[in-house]
Amino acid sequence: MTDKTISMADKLGAKKATNPIPQENPSIISSEGAIGKQFNPEGSIGKIGEKIGGPLSKEGMIGKQFDASKEGIAGHVERAVDGPRNPSGSARQS
Repeated sequence: MTDKTISMADKLGAKKATNPIPQENPSIISSEGAIGKQFNPEGSIGKIGEKIGGPLSKEGMIGKQFDASKEGIAGHVERAVDGPRNPSGSARQS
């Protein structure tokens, strides 16, 4: 993903009501939300990818897109919803 998509996700996350404690009040689609956590490696959907392995494992080409702490698809969603693993603005240099 590019800096442009990171910037856009940051802008989306910043425009919503800021979530000062995302771990206690996660968005439903963030990595800790009701839907999003199912895609984590230990979640019901993520476990399937881990069991199959290869490109679907958490380190595979497809599976790593679902790691919210990284810059893949899930990371961008996490920024946009200001989730706990990759909150909007976390790529900014101090």
